[in-house]
Amino acid sequence: MLNMSPIFFITGNNLKFQIVQKDLSGVGVELIQKEIDTPEIQSTSIEEIASFSAQWASDSLKEPVIVSDVGYYIEALSGFPGPFIKYINEWLSADDLLRLMGGKKNRSVIVKDCLAYCELGKKPVLFCGSAKGTIADKKGSKGRTSINEIFIPEGYDKVESDILWDEMKEFWAKNLNHYQALAEYLRKNAQG
Repeated sequence: MLNMSPIFFITGNNLKFQIVQKDLSGVGVELIQKEIDTPEIQSTSIEEIASFSAQWASDSLKEPVIVSDVGYYIEALSGFPGPFIKYINEWLSADDLLRLMGGKKNRSVIVKDCLAYCELGKKPVLFCGSAKGTIADKKGSKGRTSINEIFIPEGYDKVESDILWDEMKEFWAKNLNHYQALAEYLRKNAQG
């Protein structure tokens, strides 16, 4: 049965928090955003990374938590950077990423996101989803991250950093329906 204490969503990403908050609004749990650095294991699996981080965060806070791990899998780069996007955004600019794509015709990218929900003393439960897009030929306006300046979400003709915040919330919420799967899981467990 769901512990009705608050659930901490471990993220500094306000967009992710707002999407999850919206999808959990009818579940009857209080969601609190908390930014803490969780250790990231060296793995190419977002599922393993999210699971480990959620277990660590729940053990550290002594509370139920949600952790998200995302990967950008660029087909022309054999899936690079995958789950290492956080570090790529710190170390490389949008121009650097575009240079890596120089001469590549296939610009397809799959964005995979994995939510790990973990209650204290229990194993994490995973909910994963994906969305498609392409890498632009040139960067857009200054964004929150390097990838955000060159990622064109499927159905759009401009990069994420040039799309209104509310539109991007709708895109991610629609395409990454694992948020609703988490809400359903919490709803079922709250009812016993």
